[in-house]
Amino acid sequence: MNTSYLKLFSIIVILMIMISCSTDTEEETLLAGEDFTSTNIRVLSIDTFSVQLSTMKFDSITTSGGDRLLAGKYIDEDMGIVNSSAYLQLITYLYSIDNEAVLDSVGLTLGYDNYYYNDTTQVSTINVHKLTDKMSTEDSYFYNTSETAYESTPLATKIFVPTPNKDSLYVTLPYDFGEELFNDIRDNNITDVESLNQKLKGLVIQPGTNDDGSIIGFSSASADTYLRFYYTIPDELESDEYTYDMSIFSYYNHIETDPTGLPLEVITDQEYNLESSASNGISYNQAGTGYVTKIEFPTLKDIYNISSNGTILEATLYIEPNTVSHSNIQPLSEELLLYTMDQNNDFASQVTNSIDVVTGFLTTDDSEFNNIVYTIPVIDFIDQKLNESPETEDALILIPSDYNSSINKIIFNDSQRSGYKTKLIITYAIYE
Repeated sequence: MNTSYLKLFSIIVILMIMISCSTDTEEETLLAGEDFTSTNIRVLSIDTFSVQLSTMKFDSITTSGGDRLLAGKYIDEDMGIVNSSAYLQLITYLYSIDNEAVLDSVGLTLGYDNYYYNDTTQVSTINVHKLTDKMSTEDSYFYNTSETAYESTPLATKIFVPTPNKDSLYVTLPYDFGEELFNDIRDNNITDVESLNQKLKGLVIQPGTNDDGSIIGFSSASADTYLRFYYTIPDELESDEYTYDMSIFSYYNHIETDPTGLPLEVITDQEYNLESSASNGISYNQAGTGYVTKIEFPTLKDIYNISSNGTILEATLYIEPNTVSHSNIQPLSEELLLYTMDQNNDFASQVTNSIDVVTGFLTTDDSEFNNIVYTIPVIDFIDQKLNESPETEDALILIPSDYNSSINKIIFNDSQRSGYKTKLIITYAIYE
């Protein structure tokens, strides 16, 4: 059972016994009868701890395992120019085509996965380029900073209005590109992965240079996204059309931002912290790009100035999103996971309790009055900070579960800008 629940249960039991044994109470103190105990217990709710917000940016985050291709570009007044390209290596599991087969056409089907961010009513562009190098990495992951060389002239360009609620987007590719691959497989010049990669190292899907619309999510599943060859066999009595597919073997999303002229411009490496006081009272979170808000409680140990003979029953962090920076096309994440960062701004660990991982939820009970906050139980972290030896300089961060495969931003108001809706409340029981 969670230690906080044990503490709370113990206090409730003591208070129930005290109430049943004594009718003598004070405003903040419950006094047990002499026959029960000589201890006074006070339960305080304290909300005066400092909550310090700052923004840092990871040097890189993995983008090769989230089951989503991201392609698109838009200009954001908070984050700057946001751009995502999807790199993919293709594979087939059947290196056999009828000897009489003749290619009719070839195209790339990109299956929508219903994800989008920003304005899908704007016209978008997709440019498909051939890679000139194989996709490679020093470890088993690709990152938002990874890049692979490609031909400067695109194989194909598709201008379209995104419809992420539909099935797919189809991009017709040049016949000569498809014919060379198709004939090499048919004629047994391509017989395995290695010989295929010699001919086709991969593709990159890029947005148009002048696009300012949205970033669209496409599925990486073989049933949804694939390179398809349409062909016929002329000597057959029936003029049936056949298909031959290549699916995605590996992929990654290259995601970058250009925050020139914005407060984020000063963040040049992972160890830099942009204090909210230096960025108009706000801090920044954005999935995919690596921006994240650090949360620290520099005055936490002032609790010992109240009394060292006590225990924390509950600790809750309330943090307010900047509602002006969000809309229907830039929605807020409903849930955020809690992690710790060390003094070098490196991931330390995910915060858990005895039941599950710790999750913060967006609460909108008073949304008509803009009283929208994230509510995060932080008692496990607070207990750790108050009892650690030696002391560390770790901090908290909040990120969505799809941090590696989406582009959603969250702008947080610090305590001053939020009118102290961003705050830490600790329920503290004192034994005297």
